[in-house]
Amino acid sequence: MSDTRELKMKVADELERGDEALQSGDQSAADLDQTHADSDQTYADSDQSAADADQDASNTDQELADRDQHDSDIDQAVADSERRRRRFVSSPEETEALEASRAERDMTTDDRARTSAARARSTGRRLLTAEARDEVAGARDLTAAVRDRNAQARDKAADARDRAAEARGLHAAEAHDVDEAVGTLHTIRVSGASTRKQSAQERAAAAEDRTAAAVDRQHAAADRGDAGLDELTGVFRRGTGEFALVHEIERSRRAGHPLILLVIDIDGLKLVNDHDGHAAGDTLLRAVPTAITVTLRSYDVTVRWGGDEFVCALPDMTKVAATDRVSQIKRELEVLHPGATICAGLAELRVDDSLESLVARADADLYRAKASRGTTSETSREPGRG
Repeated sequence: MSDTRELKMKVADELERGDEALQSGDQSAADLDQTHADSDQTYADSDQSAADADQDASNTDQELADRDQHDSDIDQAVADSERRRRRFVSSPEETEALEASRAERDMTTDDRARTSAARARSTGRRLLTAEARDEVAGARDLTAAVRDRNAQARDKAADARDRAAEARGLHAAEAHDVDEAVGTLHTIRVSGASTRKQSAQERAAAAEDRTAAAVDRQHAAADRGDAGLDELTGVFRRGTGEFALVHEIERSRRAGHPLILLVIDIDGLKLVNDHDGHAAGDTLLRAVPTAITVTLRSYDVTVRWGGDEFVCALPDMTKVAATDRVSQIKRELEVLHPGATICAGLAELRVDDSLESLVARADADLYRAKASRGTTSETSREPGRG
């Protein structure tokens, strides 16, 4: 009888050590899960802070772009005034003064173009960084979800062990064979179950935090996208648009496909603003990009380049096909805004082209088109001006 009692005590000791080891392993795994969850939350908070900073920077970009647009409008008005004054210039001094004024405006325009290009590069870097952050955060969320599933599986296994142990204890109690080891094991199991329950609650809370952070990232991504759009026309504003155009150029080069850059200028927008008011001008401004986007493909990039000018990238398209698209845009505009007209210039991407040289050639083609149809007037732009 003594030998049987001693054997039972040995078995109970082995079970106790086994349960303690399993509980310790569960607790270590739960602690590690919590550490990972805390780390995920820290990363999520950092992502949100970065997204907020991106939004602030985008708002600043928009303010600068609006200021540039205002300055550009003033320059255009001054240029129109200078063209009118040239008709009445009667002395070399007046001619020299006009040329000096024009040179000064050209320098200012160049400075604004360089600043705009720098802002576009900065915007592009921010967008790429934000996209990379979102991808990393998404990968972290997937890893965390796998950890949670593994932890849930461990909890189920531990619960099953506890139920089996409780059944053994109940059987021992019914056999009146209860000793101190059984009570100790019961205490350990209760403590372990409580710890697992707390860990499960913490994991659930961490999962909710990750879900909320993912939603915040989605909102931030949407805000970044909206921040790059012109509020009036709904297409890319120039800062973000330049980045998108450069991306299209680089992609066409990598694929070895042609690309057409299309510059579209609204005829007589200034006259509409002056004679009918800016509300009428805004209506016309909205109609033109609508006609463009309805006609072009969904992946073609459209940018509001200046007050009355839009730039479009048409990848994998020939000049003949692009010219046909321009005709379709004109027909669509006539439906949307009867009487409104546009003029367009095209340029095909060359091996040595930059965005600036490609736009300049399309702009020159636009000016030739205006001149050839006899519409170069006081409201028309000079070659190379946006």
